[in-house]
Amino acid sequence: NAAVNKVWFFLGKPVREVRLVWRLFWDRMVHRLLKLIPVLSVLYLFSPIDLIPDLKVPGLGILDDLLVLVLGFWLFSILAPPDIVKEHLEDMSAIKVKYRVDKGNGTTQG
Repeated sequence: NAAVNKVWFFLGKPVREVRLVWRLFWDRMVHRLLKLIPVLSVLYLFSPIDLIPDLKVPGLGILDDLLVLVLGFWLFSILAPPDIVKEHLEDMSAIKVKYRVDKGNGTTQG
């Protein structure tokens, strides 16, 4: 159980960021042009163009793909209206608390 908690702690922040970007992307209050940032970041993953080519060190080209994706998602969440970002973060926290399962008897708290 401790190992699972450590893995979830490590993966929790990236998962939260992706959920935030997803929610902001579908929010009508976020400007359409701003939504191009995550779209272009994801499209870069499938692009044959690499900032760091795989020629000299195999696998190194994956790093630039991840870097562009992470920076694109970060930039999108930073440039989105702060009040909308805050609203989504609060809503995500409320959902997490609402569906926490009580380990003692297997019931849902909320």
